[in-house]
Amino acid sequence: MFQHRRFKFLALVCIVGLFALLFATRLPANLSQSLLGRGSQGTEVTALQQQLQQKGYLDGEVDGIYGIQTQQAVKKLQREAGIAVDGVVGPQTRGVLAPQRVTQGLRTAPAKAALVANVPEEAALMPPDIQAILDRGKLRVSLLGRDNPPFFQVDEDKAAEEQPLVGLDVNIAEALASELGVEAEFIREAQTFDEVVDLVYRGEADLAISKLSQTLKRARKVRFSQPYLLMRQGLLVNRLQLAKVANGEQPALAIRNLNGPMGVIKDSSYVNFTKERFPDAEVVEYPTWDGAIAAVVAGDVVAAYRDELEVKKVALVKPDVALQLQTVALTDTRDAIAIAVPWSSLQLLAFVNQYLQTVDMNYTADTLLEKYVDLVQ
Repeated sequence: MFQHRRFKFLALVCIVGLFALLFATRLPANLSQSLLGRGSQGTEVTALQQQLQQKGYLDGEVDGIYGIQTQQAVKKLQREAGIAVDGVVGPQTRGVLAPQRVTQGLRTAPAKAALVANVPEEAALMPPDIQAILDRGKLRVSLLGRDNPPFFQVDEDKAAEEQPLVGLDVNIAEALASELGVEAEFIREAQTFDEVVDLVYRGEADLAISKLSQTLKRARKVRFSQPYLLMRQGLLVNRLQLAKVANGEQPALAIRNLNGPMGVIKDSSYVNFTKERFPDAEVVEYPTWDGAIAAVVAGDVVAAYRDELEVKKVALVKPDVALQLQTVALTDTRDAIAIAVPWSSLQLLAFVNQYLQTVDMNYTADTLLEKYVDLVQ
């Protein structure tokens, strides 16, 4: 009896071990690979540095730390390979470093399908949301139909037949597309920011990168990435109109208790922000920010309400109205700008967040204006 139980126990151990071995061998190594960039450490970085040394791109020591020398080596590799030069190692850069090879006679069904389609084996093993983008060959990005520098605008310095889009949001979209090994396709049908989000919700776009504020209303439809830009909210105030509604109060107190008409962009997050922050104010919606600015200058509204970056841009672009208007940054507010992703695209969201963390993208209004000053003026 004892020997019989011992035999059954040993048989069970063998079966469990066999299943564990089979499961381990079926897991593709490339699924564990993440984006690598400045600050990354560990065995993946060590392996990367060894590959860069073998190919003659890295002269420094192999220490497992992704420092400036490793970043420069990666950029040189990317530049020579004709792919996006961002110093970040993702699927496309890995493909240049070590193209996928499948040993003859040991190809899995996904690997065979990948070879027939002339794509890397790893593309046949991707999660569904990523796979759909790879199959299409395009990352569809929802973008507001109107230009909004320094986030997105047509480059008017180029020839009329070219005129590509430029700006921060365009750069982010093209970098994400490059890391996926596809092209970025910009969809500019939306005339309001809420319509930009709706395109993602309906599945007509993979991402919305369009200076989108995170709001609870929008979060009911889509998921948001971590913010890539943090700003305060701002006011563009008509000095004369403020004096009329102040009733002898100090300007700071009058602004805090503003109760006159306030201009905002139609269907923007600032419609609800105004109702929450200034419950006694009258919300006046305008199709464009320029329309709201014109209304402030004319005295039709006491103030126009938007983020501090757009308010500060007015002082740069329209210095002639500085005497009429006062710019105010609301220091106790926060406007987080993030990327909208379909609620079901969890792997794509993880990929976007990993990219933003890897490149350490955390702009403020001032640092963004400083970097893209040529697009604003």
